Amino acid sequence: MIHRFDRVDSTQRVARELAAAGARHGEAVIAGAQTAGRGRLGRVWASEPGENLLMSVVLRPPGPLAEAPLLTLGAAAGLAVAFGLYVKWPNDLVTREGRKVGGILAELETKGEGIGVVILGLGLNVNQVGFPDGIEGASLRTLGGGAPHDVAAVGDTALRAILAWSSHPQRLDQWRSRSHTLGKRVRIAGREGMATALRDDGALLVDGAPILSGDVEMVGNFEA
Repeated sequence: MIHRFDRVDSTQRVARELAAAGARHGEAVIAGAQTAGRGRLGRVWASEPGENLLMSVVLRPPGPLAEAPLLTLGAAAGLAVAFGLYVKWPNDLVTREGRKVGGILAELETKGEGIGVVILGLGLNVNQVGFPDGIEGASLRTLGGGAPHDVAAVGDTALRAILAWSSHPQRLDQWRSRSHTLGKRVRIAGREGMATALRDDGALLVDGAPILSGDVEMVGNFEA
């Protein structure tokens, strides 16, 4: 079930309230515009009204807390395949050249020692063609030759990808196959080195050392 709104403050907030009221696994909130959209690490997520996909999904997967980070990796991998994109660790959706097309924000509520509910937020540039200064962005429209996309249809495709891959047993292999990070020299969490592997718990190995959180900065110019 998809709950559609013209405008909300945050799809994450609406989805959390729906989850608290008993929303089932896979219910989603989509808005044409947000007045207080957020990205990872508390950043603002800016989007032209009506141009992009702003969605939050209620996930109630079984499993221990250690599985929680893998949900976002799986969702990101499935979305990358669905839209012909790549994944920058941990869950940014980018072009082959590294321009950002979308991002995922996951918020977890525990239940005992397991996962209670995860609110998975997705911001995906669909029809936006202009981006603020300093942001190397792209959209499905700019990548597809300029033809506009049906945002509702993109939302349907995205929801199917998230539900199919967030808990898929091959999700990490799928992520590795769409990675824009592995095999490149990166700077993250005060460390610079080669991103050599994705560990089975979702950690990025940089010169063999596990990194559990942070923003990846590419060192040098590379293509995936």
